[in-house]
Amino acid sequence: MNIAIIGGRGNGTVIASTIEDCSKAGSMSFEKICFLNDNETIINGYTVVGKIQNGDWRSLSENFMFIYAMSNIKQARERYDLLLKLDIPKERFLNIIHPSAVVSNKANIGNGIAIMPNAIISPNVIIGDHTLIYAQSFIGHDTEIGSMAFIANNASIGGRVKIKNGAHIGSNSSILERLEIGEFSICGLGSVVLENVDPYQIVAGNPAKIIKKK
Repeated sequence: MNIAIIGGRGNGTVIASTIEDCSKAGSMSFEKICFLNDNETIINGYTVVGKIQNGDWRSLSENFMFIYAMSNIKQARERYDLLLKLDIPKERFLNIIHPSAVVSNKANIGNGIAIMPNAIISPNVIIGDHTLIYAQSFIGHDTEIGSMAFIANNASIGGRVKIKNGAHIGSNSSILERLEIGEFSICGLGSVVLENVDPYQIVAGNPAKIIKKK
């Protein structure tokens, strides 16, 4: 199996490092890691095998699996739409779970998900496709996370929270149990979220207050 990361520096190189850790721990086996990227030819020593916008993934053989690393806080909707436009079959996406992460066997996770070091996924959590969960995050029981959400490092999400597609939960944020975080919304760095967040809304602070809509 070859692994092609769709993206570049930042999320892409963090995911590449996580894949390498999985290989060292014996939890994943692969022939090579490479990238699809529109601007570079080499990324951290990994070969770029094609462009994203050109749909070059179609030229890669069936032994290539993919992970989408194009999450961007300012362009979340555009990056989500690009993923849909690429039209890569769901079964071609790989889950990357760091060996130090704790994922309940009662959790239900989709395709193309990356879970970074020391993250904790509690029982009955549902995680949609292409969501990235960064290091030391905690996801409480019965929480539902949509597709292509971004959970930054050290975020703490209470039980029975609903996080919709494309939402961004910032580093060191805390989300009270049973809340709903709307699609493509942003909970800023260190936010303490005590109320529902509407779609496309940006909140920050302790307690979190509305800053604006995207």
